Amino acid sequence: MRTDPSAPTLKGNVGRFQLFAFGFGSIIGSAWCVLVGSWLASAGPGGAVIGFALGGIVVACIGACYAELTSRIPVTGGEFSFVLHAYGRPLAFYVGWFIALAWICVAIFEGLAIAWLFERLGTGISDIVLYDAFGTSVTRNQLIIGCIGAPLIALLNYTGGQVLARFHSLLTYTFIFVALAMVALMPSHGKAANLAPLLPTAAPVWWQGAAGIFANCAFLLCGFQAISQVVEEKSQHVPFGTLFRILVLAIAAAAGFYCLVVVGTAITMPWPSLPPHSLAFVEATRQLPWARELVPLVLVIAMLSLVKTWNGVFLMASRTLIALAREGFLPSWMNRWHGRSGVPAPVVLVIFFLNIAGLTLGRGAVGLLVDTITISLVFGYAICCIALPMLRRRDGSGRGAVMTPNAVVAIGVVGSVVMACVAVVMPPIQAGGFPAVYLVFPAWALIGACLTMLMRGHARLTRKEAASC
Repeated sequence: MRTDPSAPTLKGNVGRFQLFAFGFGSIIGSAWCVLVGSWLASAGPGGAVIGFALGGIVVACIGACYAELTSRIPVTGGEFSFVLHAYGRPLAFYVGWFIALAWICVAIFEGLAIAWLFERLGTGISDIVLYDAFGTSVTRNQLIIGCIGAPLIALLNYTGGQVLARFHSLLTYTFIFVALAMVALMPSHGKAANLAPLLPTAAPVWWQGAAGIFANCAFLLCGFQAISQVVEEKSQHVPFGTLFRILVLAIAAAAGFYCLVVVGTAITMPWPSLPPHSLAFVEATRQLPWARELVPLVLVIAMLSLVKTWNGVFLMASRTLIALAREGFLPSWMNRWHGRSGVPAPVVLVIFFLNIAGLTLGRGAVGLLVDTITISLVFGYAICCIALPMLRRRDGSGRGAVMTPNAVVAIGVVGSVVMACVAVVMPPIQAGGFPAVYLVFPAWALIGACLTMLMRGHARLTRKEAASC
């Protein structure tokens, strides 16, 4: 039930193929191009595939739980709305608050990554270093690229509706066609011997890298939530059973795509020779015929991929804040001045300014961003998966709900809890000391606590004024 009756009603007519585009397109961003070198360096091709296979199974089960929750609670807000109905307001606020942080961090990550790819594409363009942050240089061109992309994404999200859905679908299906064609070329021009060692036993041992990839699947396969977030805007001709299948298919397709990229890159050239922080997929493309034409094409489709993911996470951040404002956790003015699609301008502007501010951190903050995103999301996964059996016991089968098999729910619950534990433990192991991400969460929680106190004080003052009239 909405606390704010003046909150906007989101409008749209999103169909089957557009729902898949929102899911798959919001999952696959730049990691397939930017991080494949580090995956191979930490786990080898075999370990990376194992990590993605196990992570894909668990996240697909989590996605199935989300699909049933969406059919039971068909309102925007994702994790926040699920937890609100299952556990009540206090926990729901903090889940929504940290999920919003996660999506904003992903938006910052995509803005930083697109600037990096642009630099690789336009190597002849002059640039200057402005300052250093997190151990890396922040340049003029990095900020310019981010500051050009962010307002365009914000404007597109304010427009919303069919314009947003068609734009996202166009980018997603163009990317799928071109990227799969590129990956298909690699085995035909590679050698199976390049895959050795398939499972490296020297430090780092493959299973440690596979465990890290498994935990990071919470980040690498996030984005399927976009399907739940646009539930109010889906076509009436799309039943919840179809939405269930689309959501799980989007996760499986994304995990399969990552595996294809890992194998394709490793088979094209001896993977131990790849620097872990290089654009390994680009380096592998240089070994193919017509490399001079294909390398710029890879960079272009990677940037297109980033744009669609940036768009998707901006959408999810906005829908989470809209839901928080509907329930009175954020000021009511944030849900005002909305356009024809029902998306309020203040929510879009808040995310836009946070996105721009985050871009000033530079690429040195990427590790901190990834850890923040992963931990926030996995705890949201675990809480929501545990909520599903609770709702079943309380509400029964639920009118119109799509039932997830009990075994799948069990895997989702256990897998999400394991992912949460691994995600919390891995940062100090990787950092070799106290990780900075451990300071982010109490700081963000403190900000949230201050905000809730201000909102409660405002609500009491409003009630007193109303009683005195």
